[in-house]
Amino acid sequence: MSLLNLENKRLLVVEDDDMSYLYLNQLLLLSKCTYLRVKNGIDAITQFRHTPDFDMILMDIQLPDMDGKQVTREIRAMNKRIPIIAQTASRSSLEMDLIIKAGCTAVIAKPFTMDDLFGIIERHMVS
Repeated sequence: MSLLNLENKRLLVVEDDDMSYLYLNQLLLLSKCTYLRVKNGIDAITQFRHTPDFDMILMDIQLPDMDGKQVTREIRAMNKRIPIIAQTASRSSLEMDLIIKAGCTAVIAKPFTMDDLFGIIERHMVS
């Protein structure tokens, strides 16, 4: 896959783990999007409430203060349409189903490649 050009897109990255974020940061820099990182669920909800004009959310499921599924439910109460891509280390089909039922648009399992991430973003990004 070639690089994904997201030059005019804004992403909210909800990721508490610094190593995971460094990897995401490198990939997102290549895509030329604008993004903001928050490290926990409360900050994600607060940020989205005050700045709801993001084009997509990358949501880690395991966060220090609250589960990413709960954060997704809170954001869905404010916005039903924004694509929310869950990132999880879990490979359990039950967990994947629970993530989708919580309101995530799609799930990507860690570790993922650049092609995996760009592919899922491209499929779900609203033009």
